[in-house]
Amino acid sequence: MDNKRNNTRRHCKHLCAMALLCFAILFGCAEKGRHGSISEGSVKFKITYLQTEKENPIIGLLPSTIVMHFKNDKVILEMEGWLGIFRSAFIKDGDKKAYTLLKILNKKYLYVSTSEEGYYGMSRPDNLQINFDNTEKDMIGFHCNHASVSIGDSTSFDVFYTTDIKISNATANTPLDKIPGMPMDFRLSMNGIPMHLEAIEFINEKISNKTFEIPEGYERVERSQMDEIFNGIGK
Repeated sequence: MDNKRNNTRRHCKHLCAMALLCFAILFGCAEKGRHGSISEGSVKFKITYLQTEKENPIIGLLPSTIVMHFKNDKVILEMEGWLGIFRSAFIKDGDKKAYTLLKILNKKYLYVSTSEEGYYGMSRPDNLQINFDNTEKDMIGFHCNHASVSIGDSTSFDVFYTTDIKISNATANTPLDKIPGMPMDFRLSMNGIPMHLEAIEFINEKISNKTFEIPEGYERVERSQMDEIFNGIGK
């Protein structure tokens, strides 16, 4: 009887040890797949345009991805289309002004907007409402929370955002400036073109401070001039 009890105890201990080992392995793998708090690196977003080329012919010339580089509360969003002929960038330097850069062939333009105005082409609708809930999910290794956004009675969409990317006022200068983190899955309208952006890759890399500097050769223009330039694209 004693031998039977000893065998049973040993068997239970073995099962407990195996269970703990499996838990540790699973937990360790889960943690390994999570980035945790990050203050420097790059995120690539896939762009899905919410208009067809028939509705807006310029869609066929626009890029399919946009890349965000960030470091120490500085952010730059870069996108390139027309096989490199067209390039644009949006720079956020802490809580300072927002910079919009546009390059078409050898022409380079710079528009500087106030923090209230935001990035060029990203005006905030007056009737935009944001509701937060407890929905969560992981995206490319970042824990994300959920919010529902509505614009009047006609438009609504979901936003998933993360606070694991440590950028102060990450959404400043954008229509989603009330989101308390970095949007990873969201909608946005740039110059009247609605699009869905979804984070598809995180690149853990060192970012040079020069990345956020305004390159030489850019001509500073007023808003009316920027409007004319963008309205002429694709014509």
